[in-house]
Amino acid sequence: MVRHGLSVRRSLVRVGGLLLVVSVLACAPATAPSPSAGPVGTAEPSAGNSVIAAAPTCPAGPAGSPEADGNGVRPWWADRVFYEVFVRSFQDSDGDGIGDLRGLTSRLDQLNDGDPGTTDDLGITGLWLMPVAESPSYHGYDVTDYRAIEKDYGTAEDFQALIAAAHERGIAVIVDLVINHTAIEHPWFQDAATRSSAHEDWYVWSDTRPAIARSDGTRVWYGAGGRFYYAYFWEGMPDLNLANPEVTAELDGIGSFWLSEMGVDGFRLDAARHLIEDGKKLENTPATLAWLKAFRGTLKAVREDALLLGEVWDATSMSSRYVREGSLDMTFEFGLAGATLTSVKSGDAGSVMAALDEVASSYPAGGAATFLTNHDQNRVATQLGSDPAAERLAAALLLTGPGVPFIYYGEEIGMTGAKPDERIRTPMRWDDSAPAAGFSTTTPWQPLMGDPEGNDVASESADPGSLLSSYRNLIRLRSEHPALATGDWTKVKASSPAVAAFLRHVPGEDVLVVANLGADTLSGVSLSLDAGPLCGPGRAVDLAGDALVAAPALNPSGGFDNYVPVAELGGRAALVIRLGS
Repeated sequence: MVRHGLSVRRSLVRVGGLLLVVSVLACAPATAPSPSAGPVGTAEPSAGNSVIAAAPTCPAGPAGSPEADGNGVRPWWADRVFYEVFVRSFQDSDGDGIGDLRGLTSRLDQLNDGDPGTTDDLGITGLWLMPVAESPSYHGYDVTDYRAIEKDYGTAEDFQALIAAAHERGIAVIVDLVINHTAIEHPWFQDAATRSSAHEDWYVWSDTRPAIARSDGTRVWYGAGGRFYYAYFWEGMPDLNLANPEVTAELDGIGSFWLSEMGVDGFRLDAARHLIEDGKKLENTPATLAWLKAFRGTLKAVREDALLLGEVWDATSMSSRYVREGSLDMTFEFGLAGATLTSVKSGDAGSVMAALDEVASSYPAGGAATFLTNHDQNRVATQLGSDPAAERLAAALLLTGPGVPFIYYGEEIGMTGAKPDERIRTPMRWDDSAPAAGFSTTTPWQPLMGDPEGNDVASESADPGSLLSSYRNLIRLRSEHPALATGDWTKVKASSPAVAAFLRHVPGEDVLVVANLGADTLSGVSLSLDAGPLCGPGRAVDLAGDALVAAPALNPSGGFDNYVPVAELGGRAALVIRLGS
């Protein structure tokens, strides 16, 4: 319908306990505001539950995304939603109790079936696979053969079939590449343990034990054959000597192999800040950043659009430096992840808003990988006390916020888990069947967590109010609105400390996100944006049927003052409102 020069498209998305209101306002240029417009926050008697607001005139020009590099090219990963998978725990295809590549391939349709018209898949567009190379451990972060697929998972042909099937569905695939260290069982280290061997300088040795330890006092030097070798994480993972050009050349070849012969779209680089030490400085050394920059250049020569994502578990100022200086394409944003859960648990928006502000100003376009938890942390459901409302709210903040979101498998159904590590990496729960919730037909490699009945994909798929349905709807909302996927982020001031509010903007679309992190309903929450990109006349329509969604009266600077979008904002509720622009 068209009223007062506006094309108004209505969209209401219910995400479990969250009501996501998408008010789509397509502005007509040079249209005067209606003289009958009522005050913001009140109904217009002659037009039902709607309000017309004046606004600055929109400038002419083509629409586009600001999420681009200096050449105006947006990275292919900038608008993706990634899903982290531990192959061992995802789906067993051959009845041995261990997940494998064929099992993962068989489940791709539930992640993304390749048809944008369906709504019963999760909708992710990227996969991050934890290590799939040959390893003596269950987790794979200690490699013994970089060019061989872990025998528990299948064959190279199985892997290539997975890549092909994922690409057919529009899913990009990146894999863990562990370049900081190898397994102690690796043939390189077995040879290096012999003095004057061909691989001796491939690791870091000392005739005496240096007086160096990690910041928590943990030892990093271990004895072998009358000498000592450096191993930051533990004695079974000796660090490679990346200052040795021979090691660098070998790793260049390994990266090229996975890109050109195995067909991956990029890498997640494990322990990226630990690569090269400088005396007692064990992380974030200039040599580490320089090595990564050169490695990135080498792999870009093999495949120009290869993604290099680094695990830089550090403050935002440091992790973003790797991206700003060209050492990596993207790094994981640990500060925002922690701040999000802190704010959801406390009901105070201060932590998450401060972190969002810092992230938005620190990373180049497409440079921040955002998440809630990963395979090294207690699961989000456990941290939030298995509170579905809190889990939905955390998901809403992740999937409407800036950055490239990553979801840890099982997070979308509320799987629980607390350390030790094996218990945060338990098998996926597909249904409520015995003996392994659809993961396997036999006893699984690791017992399942004792999650509540109904916390599985089949049960939650049938429930439109489930956590899984929330994730599906949020991912689709993000995919349908460029402002949410790649838009600029601007802080919006809220009158309540419990409210997180921000604006996402691309030319042609503006989306306002308002989230009440507290448990109590709030009345009359007002929002202010001193200056912004908003322009043109606007109308907001009551989409929920029980609440007035008012349009803001824009100020001359493209912002708004004391804007009250709804009379009441429910506890642990989020609004997503598209504004006219």
